[in-house]
Amino acid sequence: MKRFLLLLLAIGVLAACKSKKKSGGGDEPMTFEDFQALFTPGTLPYKLSADTLQLKTADSLSLDTAAMRFLTDTLTKGDFSKSERVGYFPLQWIPGNPVNYVVVKAVGRSQSVGYICFLDKKGKYLNRIRVANTGSPDGTLMSLQLDSKNVIKISSEKRLSDSRSALKEDFYMVNADGSVTLIMTNSNGPTNAGQIFNPIDTLPRKNKFSGDYTSGDMNIVSIRDGEDGKSFQFFITFTKDNGNCKGELSGKGHYLAGNRGEYKDKESSCGIAFQFSAGRVNIREIGGCGAYRGIKCFFEGGFTKKAEKKKKK
Repeated sequence: MKRFLLLLLAIGVLAACKSKKKSGGGDEPMTFEDFQALFTPGTLPYKLSADTLQLKTADSLSLDTAAMRFLTDTLTKGDFSKSERVGYFPLQWIPGNPVNYVVVKAVGRSQSVGYICFLDKKGKYLNRIRVANTGSPDGTLMSLQLDSKNVIKISSEKRLSDSRSALKEDFYMVNADGSVTLIMTNSNGPTNAGQIFNPIDTLPRKNKFSGDYTSGDMNIVSIRDGEDGKSFQFFITFTKDNGNCKGELSGKGHYLAGNRGEYKDKESSCGIAFQFSAGRVNIREIGGCGAYRGIKCFFEGGFTKKAEKKKKK
């Protein structure tokens, strides 16, 4: 009987040790699935602002050394002093194309910084870029918007001494190897006041509706020739409510009967209706375009066609 009891006791001890090892994970290496489970699943479009970074995160949720090995040990290089203690916190895991995205928050004594890391479809780390912060030494705030087309927009806003702010927007395309390509830059800084960078400005404008339609200094609907007479390229950017609400969108539209045009986003419900008349175009949303504008303003209104400057012979 004693031998039987000792055998049961030994089996119980072994089972308890095995259970403890599995639940605590002390000796078991972290798998990629374990690492992925630390992040909140997300979808495109996605936004990360300075306000989000300022939210307090429990220290118990920080990424340890085992988790960080799936990323890079130089994640915060150049953003914090070598002596500064930095904590890393998982934010979002977002499937994308051609890469997947992992968003990480780094918290130090001086600031909090957001990074978006690029992983291939097998989970291999490729690259990262700095996309948001709670304030650099010169007072610049950064925020991220990743749209449904996998285009990254990084906005940098700096408060000026005269109560105005300078805004710079950089748009990037992500490549399959994790590298990024700068598509265009918009800025309303002091040196560029009243100027807009138009990414389709140099395209042909032979169609009668092609040209630049404006409504104020920082609002433009730019129309350029398409591949044929039934299509057109467009670029829209606007600023409303004293700069508190902005929108920007570009794409390929199609002409309809009655001097009308239409654009429908293939990856979302966003759509824009164009109504052309003598020297004017009116636009309005025919679908939700919230990924491309602020929540309190819309793609709508009338714009007047600018006279094209004649080229000198």
